Amino acid sequence: MMTENIKTMFSKMNDCTRDTALSCLMSEFKLDNKKTIKKNWMIGGRIPEEYQERTVIIFQNLLREQTMKVREIQVHL
Repeated sequence: MMTENIKTMFSKMNDCTRDTALSCLMSEFKLDNKKTIKKNWMIGGRIPEEYQERTVIIFQNLLREQTMKVREIQVHL
């Protein structure tokens, strides 16, 4: 269930936020390849269980930031 939530959050991210998310995961979990994370975790749904809860928190924060940036742009238009 948590894996589907993570995949859904990732799909709601714009390209910039996705890149930031993958960088955060690399840093947080000491991983070395964004493509592997995207392919195995996001597309394949094979997120290690011990990383899922922290991944949800990271993604929630990034989506919150993304929403705030979009609102700022809309206010300034």
